[in-house]
Amino acid sequence: MPESRYNKYVVQELKDPFSPETAARYAEFAKRILWIDDKVVPGSFQMNCSWWLKPNKKSPPFHTHDVNEIIGFFGNDPDDPYNLHGEVEFWLGDQKQVIDKTSMVFIPAGLKHCPLILKRAEKPIFHFSVVTSGYWDMETLKEMHMPESDYSRYVITELKAPAFKPEFIEDYKKFAKRVLWMDKNVVPGAFQMNVSWYCKPQNHASVAHEHDVDEIIGFFGGDADDPYNLNGEVEMWIEDEKFLLTKSTLLFVPAGMKHCPLIIRRADRPVFHFSVVTGGTYQLKT
Repeated sequence: MPESRYNKYVVQELKDPFSPETAARYAEFAKRILWIDDKVVPGSFQMNCSWWLKPNKKSPPFHTHDVNEIIGFFGNDPDDPYNLHGEVEFWLGDQKQVIDKTSMVFIPAGLKHCPLILKRAEKPIFHFSVVTSGYWDMETLKEMHMPESDYSRYVITELKAPAFKPEFIEDYKKFAKRVLWMDKNVVPGAFQMNVSWYCKPQNHASVAHEHDVDEIIGFFGGDADDPYNLNGEVEMWIEDEKFLLTKSTLLFVPAGMKHCPLIIRRADRPVFHFSVVTGGTYQLKT
């Protein structure tokens, strides 16, 4: 990618923060694709994206964070997007959640979580975790969240999108499949995240806009055997510069920075897409 003022916001290569030993253990069952945080892109919040490929009996120990987190588990079949083709055991507090559908899990600051164990993987599972601070850290015994009787309300397995205009919904269906949406109206206290599959070329977001909060936008190829190949081309504008994306990409957009148009130029196979903002709802200013 040629040099520009905004290249630093576009991440297309893995800068793994972990030791070679930790990275090797992870590679036994998964492929970490991209990682972004304040060290990779100054000012960014933190996000990790991976393909999970086979069962893993080892797990991170239970821990907490000082900030909110969303964890995602997505099946890799755009024609059957809610089928995880696998099973994950994930603990929230002292309650086991058995996840066998495409899901997003909101974890409030201070809520103890894990173990996280991939029990079954018939097909590759796209996994991400995102926290609203500039780095990922855990405090093993620092539980600050008040106990609840039922933590399943934090697990979202069906689409609960906001009330878009009917014509927008019908137009979106022509080229994409919206899979899950999370915000404070879906799960009180959550930040906002939207996940879709882009299936056909389309001039999707033709008007430049900005937000009052930071955003990460992701475009990922659906071939776990060739994970950096987008198998398509997306035209994405940051301020007055055009980027043609043909590789899996994380793009950080600081609060107040103009971005878009977003044009799907080519989709040889469906492109996994998400956007996440640190605010409780998705709001834009043109």
